Amino acid sequence: MNILAKHKWVSGAVITESDKPEHKGEYAYRRFTATIRGFRNWKIYEGETNKENLTELIINKVKEIRDKIDNNDETIFKYKGYFIK
Repeated sequence: MNILAKHKWVSGAVITESDKPEHKGEYAYRRFTATIRGFRNWKIYEGETNKENLTELIINKVKEIRDKIDNNDETIFKYKGYFIK
């Protein structure tokens, strides 16, 4: 995976967009991970970019995670895997 960009779409977070150049599908293949409030490697989404409103979904999910961290909701740290499937 090659890093394409580091987005600052959400206050308190950096979203890293990576590309899989060897992917041969109809749509581009991307991985989005985030550093939220200093906590690294939140797995937000990995897959083809044909999902409708993908950027909006990613932004909303990162905000949700950030807000749980801000509200001391430690249950968010128990989740494993990608948030958007």
